[in-house]
Amino acid sequence: MLNKEIGSSFYLLDDCDNELIALKQNKIPMSFDKFTIYHTGRNAYLALLKEISNKQKINKIWLPSYFCHNVINNISNNFNNVDFYYINPFRLNAKLNIEQFANQEDVVILNNFWGLTTYSYNLNPNDKPIIIEDHSHGWLSKQCIKSKADYCISSIRKTYPIPLGGITWQPNSNFPLNFYENTTDKFAIKAWEKLNESMSQKRNFIKGNSENFNKIYLSLLEEGESFVSKSNSYTKPNDSITNYIKHFIDLDPNICKKNNLQYVYKHLKQSDHFKVIKRRGYIAFGLLLVFKDENLFYSFKSYMILNNIYPANLWPQNDLKSNWKHLFNIHVDFRYSLDDMKFIVETINNWNQKNYGQSN
Repeated sequence: MLNKEIGSSFYLLDDCDNELIALKQNKIPMSFDKFTIYHTGRNAYLALLKEISNKQKINKIWLPSYFCHNVINNISNNFNNVDFYYINPFRLNAKLNIEQFANQEDVVILNNFWGLTTYSYNLNPNDKPIIIEDHSHGWLSKQCIKSKADYCISSIRKTYPIPLGGITWQPNSNFPLNFYENTTDKFAIKAWEKLNESMSQKRNFIKGNSENFNKIYLSLLEEGESFVSKSNSYTKPNDSITNYIKHFIDLDPNICKKNNLQYVYKHLKQSDHFKVIKRRGYIAFGLLLVFKDENLFYSFKSYMILNNIYPANLWPQNDLKSNWKHLFNIHVDFRYSLDDMKFIVETINNWNQKNYGQSN
């Protein structure tokens, strides 16, 4: 008997699994040769920034104030010239005046928030900073495919059932960057091994082959993530890992998401407690719900977990200058059917009804 849960981390898939068959239905033609593959997105960031700093002076590395704390910590631990610019991630057509805070000696990192953000920038080439766009939550979105940035990056383990995986590329080039250190990263190798084992344990549980997996799975997951945090290089993954990652990166995850989100958007009842973050003509990373009241935010989380739905808090260590700032993402990817979407909608609508009239 299968065990069902929604929104948690990925598990390993076999070619005969319906989840992988659904994902493989949609491919995007691409040249694999243009991508440089790393163990993690953090390794990929380190590669880009180290190689840029070897070629020219970097005065400041500008990060968005609302961003993944793991990436912030990793970059800050390796560079002492990090600064932040303010951005509200829920204003999806970002009017960001880059020239007001950055110049040609700077690097500016722009984040494609959940596949929904577009940036309008037309910079003076004589005083233009280097632009890096992060498409970790918008892999194969149209902004990702048609980027005008100098460099792009994505942590693709957020999209596919793989233990690790980060990539970089230059949008205006068909050639790989191949920025690698000639060393061995034992922590990255151990991270792959532990996370792969944890995904195998979770597969056994999801497919009904194991009832008691949580303790082993969580231990392996935590150990794997600790090795990811300790990895601080940009070495080249071995051929086995590289080929494993390449097996996925042309598979378009957004069609399944689009179909699932269309059902959810149509049937989810309006709430005074949360707003649905979406944008016409764009496909969101998942079901994005932003809350105003922190207590109701955690009430929602507890109710979802009781029903085996696991929302992710993006990101807990950020402080927005906005009343609506507590964000959950619920995965709606190729692992899930329309019946799963129906269950998600019913569960959220039930919570909303139970909390009707609660104060924001």
